[in-house]
Amino acid sequence: MKSLISTLALLCTPVMANHLELQINNVSNEQGKVYIELFKGAQNYKAGKSYIQNIISAKAGTIKANFSDIESGEYVVRFFHDVNSNAQLDTNFFGIPTEGVGFSNNATMQFGPPKYQDMAITIKNGNNLEITNISY
Repeated sequence: MKSLISTLALLCTPVMANHLELQINNVSNEQGKVYIELFKGAQNYKAGKSYIQNIISAKAGTIKANFSDIESGEYVVRFFHDVNSNAQLDTNFFGIPTEGVGFSNNATMQFGPPKYQDMAITIKNGNNLEITNISY
């Protein structure tokens, strides 16, 4: 009976074989790290609750980050290049980033962060690729 219940529980568990490869272009140098956050849905983005976080070493040019076993749905990706390795996005007196930043869908900042709908991407079943640029 226990094995039957275990088998049924496994069959009811959703299989998440979705994969996202994030390609970030225009990284200025090899100093520091790139901090990446993936948010599932507008509500989680507005609340600052990331679905997945990743930190990768910076490399001049193009870098790639991979996210496996993620649910299908709408997401936003935001990232920054922490050049001075202080684990935070540095800004000037006016709050404008002094380190590189970027968003999914190549959304750009204009008097503040981009709107959610400008950053939103859809993760579909299988392999997904998001190519975006970092701005300094």
